[in-house]
Formats: sequence, C-alpha cells, structure tokens
Amino acid sequence: LHWTRKMIEIRQRHPVFGVGSYVELSASNPSVLAFTREINEDEAPWDEMDAILCVSNLSRFPQPVELDLRRFEGYSPVECMGGVQFPAIGELPYLLTLPGHGFFWFQLLPPDDADADRIVGAGRTV
Repeated sequence: LHWTRKMIEIRQRHPVFGVGSYVELSASNPSVLAFTREINEDEAPWDEMDAILCVSNLSRFPQPVELDLRRFEGYSPVECMGGVQFPAIGELPYLLTLPGHGFFWFQLLPPDDADADRIVGAGRTV
C-alpha cells in the first residue's frame, strides 16, 4: 500500500506522465525499455519544463543497459522515488544496471537547476 501511494504521489507531482510527449530511446539491451516524457514551458499549463526518463527491465534477471542520452548532456538525473541524484549525463552512453523486473524513473534537471541545488524528490526540495 505504501509503495502504491508513493507511485501516485510521484505521478501527481509530475503531470508530464499524462500530458507530455513520448519518445522511445534506443537501448543497447533488448530486455530494457527506455523512454522519455517531456513537456516544454510554452506547452505546459504550469509554466515550467519537465522531463522524465523511464527505464524498465522486462527480464527477471538483472540487466545492464547503455542509453544514448547526448541530447540531455549536462542534465542531472534525479531518481523520483528517493530523490537520489545520479551522475550528470555526458557525451558517452549512459550506463545503468537494473535488477530483475526493476525500473527507474528519473527527473532530468537542466544544468542550471542541478547546480542551484533545486533537487525535487521524495516530496521535498533539497
């Protein structure tokens, strides 16, 4: 029940899940589904850009994956469930390892937002 409440809270905090564009990413591992949901400031009713990266392991075994995220170079992925900031995205493929049937939802913060310590996660601003 706690996990379900947390997922609903994340969904409410990020309306981009329901109204943003869907862009599937090419993943190096066929067992992994990766996509982004994005909405720009001029399209959003809440006047700010929001981008979410979703990565899901469809296998019951742990899986590594490399994602081409060069379009988001300099952005900082912040895991939505616990608010943990992952290393910034660079030119090289972004490497993640997912547990069996595991997933990550990342809010992608632009470089200026990440540097300003405006990390929103787990219902708080750090």
